Amino acid sequence: MRVPPRLVVFDALSLRCFALGDQRLFREELSAFGMAFRGRKFRLLVTDGILAEYQAESNNFPQYLPLPVLNNLADRGRAIFLDELRLQRHPVALDGFPSQHKALILDSIAAGAEYFITKRSRWLAMNEESVSVYGLHIVTPARFVELEG
Repeated sequence: MRVPPRLVVFDALSLRCFALGDQRLFREELSAFGMAFRGRKFRLLVTDGILAEYQAESNNFPQYLPLPVLNNLADRGRAIFLDELRLQRHPVALDGFPSQHKALILDSIAAGAEYFITKRSRWLAMNEESVSVYGLHIVTPARFVELEG
């Protein structure tokens, strides 16, 4: 029987760090990507909603193109594109999560992702509620490496 891949979602700022690849500036983020992809431990979840978040952030300085980065990861078996229509939606009520970024959390929960990785303190503050209600760990890149290392 085939085991479904473990899924992880990185926020848009983390994907920018990965795309730019500067080890001096983004050591924690790049370590988290390395941990996720080592031994194909995780696959990066991408949906249309998540892609829209990445594309919106990519317009900020320094700019990058998220789709080629994600396609490259998918070609190497490190990302998986899921159709949002195939996800099982559940009512989600995480208090305080910014409405403009809900696709990241809604799709993470609906797809059964284990981790949402971010450095944003507002989102990290919701980890306890997210884990207990939805099973989604909202952690920093460093904490992810610590947990999965």
